[in-house]
Amino acid sequence: MNTWNKKYGIFGGSFDPVHNGHRIIASYALDALGLDFLYVIPALNPPHKNSVNAPFEKRFSWLQRSFSGEKRIVISSYEGKKRGISYTIDTVKHYTEVHGTAPYLIIGEDSLRNITSWYKYQELLKEAFIVVYPRFKRTTIKQVLRSLEPYEKKGIVVLNAPLIELSATEIRQRIRMQKSIMGMVPESIVAEVKAFYEKEL
Repeated sequence: MNTWNKKYGIFGGSFDPVHNGHRIIASYALDALGLDFLYVIPALNPPHKNSVNAPFEKRFSWLQRSFSGEKRIVISSYEGKKRGISYTIDTVKHYTEVHGTAPYLIIGEDSLRNITSWYKYQELLKEAFIVVYPRFKRTTIKQVLRSLEPYEKKGIVVLNAPLIELSATEIRQRIRMQKSIMGMVPESIVAEVKAFYEKEL
């Protein structure tokens, strides 16, 4: 398939584990932005986290099974093969070169608030179309957007998606406390996710 100049997005994260909130965000991003396809990219070594619980290969496998059958979703192993720290700017530049056009970068509102601590964030804001999905009921996101105006070049938009108060951290904690995660994790991987984190935590 020729993907040159196609409209595409990048949705990265640790996905430790992937959950149904991630799937909802991906679905809304595809349709709201009119994307031809969306890369979902697990990080090997996220720069803002001390460690990741599940190894890259397992998180990659979970993502593949969770998005199985979704023709416009591509699970990318780029950051795993690249090795080193998973800086977003490097991934954006890689796919810009591959496709000949800049990506729509999907990030959470919490990430936007902390983006000035990201590696080469000023360059990142110029290299990608930034798309933010809301995370909080009460937000000062407009103030954050105004503070970034001097740096962004392609625009920052807020995705019209439902608030999803679900996190991988909460899921791991619920497993540790032997609580149900029904409806939180894709059914195809729920048993394996529970078994893994029960052993690890």
